[in-house]
Amino acid sequence: MNPNPPRKDATRTTLLLLIATGVLVAFILGLGDFRRQRFALDQLRWHANNYERRIGAGGVMPLNFDPDVPPEGQRKMIPLQWLDRASAAKLRGGDRTVIVAQTIPILQVFGYDGRAVMKFKGGKLTVEWMTLPRFEALWAAQKELVDRPAADKAVDTPTGP
Repeated sequence: MNPNPPRKDATRTTLLLLIATGVLVAFILGLGDFRRQRFALDQLRWHANNYERRIGAGGVMPLNFDPDVPPEGQRKMIPLQWLDRASAAKLRGGDRTVIVAQTIPILQVFGYDGRAVMKFKGGKLTVEWMTLPRFEALWAAQKELVDRPAADKAVDTPTGP
């Protein structure tokens, strides 16, 4: 007599195939998350290395962050957003961390959604992965610093004779 009827073997095999398929799909999705994040960080590192030569002797942040053209064969697959010249001029004198460039939001299946961010502080450009809530908080604080002097000037300026 067969102790394991064929129906139980088929059910067990089907279950093992489903588990193996689930693990394989999770691995592929996780690998995609890792590769998108790594590509975005590598892309910003390339730009940060090029901007290092623009930093003055005193560690002064450059005013012009027009993107350099990537080398032949390297395509820009993740769009970048850059700090404009006027904002850089307002922020360059302080000792705070300045967000110079960032990628568009990159969604993750198994990680935290975020952005690759290039920052300037203390004469150095650094690149890091930032979660979306952390980025939004730092970006809002930086935007407030950029907008504050314009608002103060508007209050001090007389409106009539």
